[in-house]
Order: sequence, then C-alpha cells, then structure tokens
Amino acid sequence: MSRRLKVALIAFACCLAFGGCGKKDEPKDESVDKLLLATDVDSVVRDVNGFTDELVRTVETAQEPRAGVDAAQKLLDEHRTTLAGRIAAVKSGTQLQRDAAARGRWLEAEVDNTNRVHGFESKLFDASMRDPELKSRLAKLVADYDSMFKDPAGH
Repeated sequence: MSRRLKVALIAFACCLAFGGCGKKDEPKDESVDKLLLATDVDSVVRDVNGFTDELVRTVETAQEPRAGVDAAQKLLDEHRTTLAGRIAAVKSGTQLQRDAAARGRWLEAEVDNTNRVHGFESKLFDASMRDPELKSRLAKLVADYDSMFKDPAGH
C-alpha cells in the first residue's frame, strides 16, 4: 500500500474517531455522524460496484475469452491495492458496527459483486474446459478479486 494512501486512511480514521468530540455540555448531533458513516460506506460501495462493472465489461466484450480474462487481470492488478485498502478501512472501522443499514448495504454489495465475478466461471465454462491455461487464469482472476474482501490475516 502506498505511503500516501496509508496516511490518508489514518487521517480519515482519526476524523471519524474524533469527529463527534466536543464539550460535554453540548448536545451531540448524531445525524451528522450517521451521514458521515453512510457516505463513506456508500462511496466504497459505489467504487466497488463501478470497478466490478468495468471488470465484467472487459471480460464480456473481449473477442477471445483468454484476452478478456487477461485484460481483466491487468485491470485488477492496477486497482487492487487501492480498492483493498478502502475495503479494509470500511470493514475494520466502526461504521459497519454502528449502522445496521450501512452494514446491510455493504454486505449486499460484497455478495453481489463477488457473485458477478464468480459468474465468469460458468459463463466461460466451455472455453475453460477446452483451454487449461484459460481455466488457470480465470481461477487466478476470481481468487485475486476475492482476496480484496479478506482481512490481511486471510479470514
């Protein structure tokens, strides 16, 4: 992960942690906290959805299945670190623990997007049975995509 991204994630986490702090006498505006939490989860959901759309388009519009999978792998390799960092920040933050609606939106997006990428295996089943190299590359693409949603310990 790049140093700039790490610094940005740490700064964002600090803002979330201290954003609601103030004098004890002042009433806390929980609607602002909920808006901040929903916006963050929603922005990551939008980014993941958009990236998955692009990945699916790349595979489905390719002239040859192997070329589509290779182009999708290249796209994933270019964006995986950034997306995985944002996903990890959302999953490890308190946002999903504090806001059930945001947690629901996140889980729905995670399941929908991983299912779409796993769908490549059934869409390209015939071609991958005839081409072991394609099958291997497709398995790597799916596994690499899934790895973005795993925590660093591999769970």
